[in-house]
Amino acid sequence: MKSVSKSLLVVLMLSVVGCTSYFKRKNCEEINWFEHGQKVAMRGQWLNADNTLNECRKVEADIQESQLDRGFKSGVEKYCSGPNTYLIGKSGDLFSRDLCEGPQINVLVAEHQKGLRDYCAKSNGYTAGTSGKRYQNVCPKDLEAAFLPEYRKGRRKYVQSLIESKDKQVRSIDMDITAKRNSLSFAKGSLHMLETQKTSLEHQKNSALSSKQSYLVTHFESQIQSLDSDLSLKRSEVSNLESDIRNLESSRDKLNQEINSHREELPSLEQP
Repeated sequence: MKSVSKSLLVVLMLSVVGCTSYFKRKNCEEINWFEHGQKVAMRGQWLNADNTLNECRKVEADIQESQLDRGFKSGVEKYCSGPNTYLIGKSGDLFSRDLCEGPQINVLVAEHQKGLRDYCAKSNGYTAGTSGKRYQNVCPKDLEAAFLPEYRKGRRKYVQSLIESKDKQVRSIDMDITAKRNSLSFAKGSLHMLETQKTSLEHQKNSALSSKQSYLVTHFESQIQSLDSDLSLKRSEVSNLESDIRNLESSRDKLNQEINSHREELPSLEQP
C-alpha cells in the first residue's frame, strides 16, 4: 500500500513539473528574441549570463537563435558607442568593456570615465541617493569623499520613504486579512449549519427507509441533493477565503522582511 502511495506521489510530482515546464515553454516561445538579445547586450551582459535565456533552454523551448544573435549584435553595436558609454557612467553603472572590441575601446573607456565624473559630482550626490539606485563604488577617489555624504542624505530619505510606503501596505493588508477572516468565520459557520442539516436529513431518510416509506425517501433524497450543491459552493468559498488569507499573509511577511532590511540599512546612512 505504501509503495502505491509513493508511486502516486511521484506521478503527481512529475505531472506538476511537466505542467510548469509546458507553461514556461509557452512563455518562452512568445518572446521577441531579437528585442531580447538587444536588451541583454544593452545591460552589458553576454547571452550565456542571461537567466531568461538559460531557463528557456532548460525547458527546450523553440528559441529563434538567429533572431537572438542578430538582436544581440545590434545591442552590442549600440552599447559600444561613445554616447552610450557616457550615459552608463552618468547613471553610476559599471562599463562591461569586455563586450566591446576594437581600437575604439580607449575612447569608450574615456567617455565612461567622463560620465562617472558627472555622476560623482557633489551636486549630483543627493539626487543619486533619492533615485533608489545603490552606489556601486564607481566614483574616483578625488570625488568620492564629497559625493558620498550627499548620496547618503538622499539615500536615507529614499529608504525612509520606502519604509513608510511599505508600512502603509502592511496596514492595508492587515485590514484585508481581518475582513477575510471575518468572512471565513461566517462561511465556516454556514458550512457547519449545512452539514448539520444534511446529517439530520440523512437520519430522516434512513428512518424512512427502515419504515419503507418510499415517498419520504424520495423527498429526503431530493433535499439532500439540493443541499449537496449548497455544500459544494460553501466549501469552495471557505477554500478560496483560506487561500486568499495565506496569500495575503505571505505578501505581508515579504513586506515586513523588506522593511526590516531597509531599517537595518539606515544606521549606515547616518552622517559621520
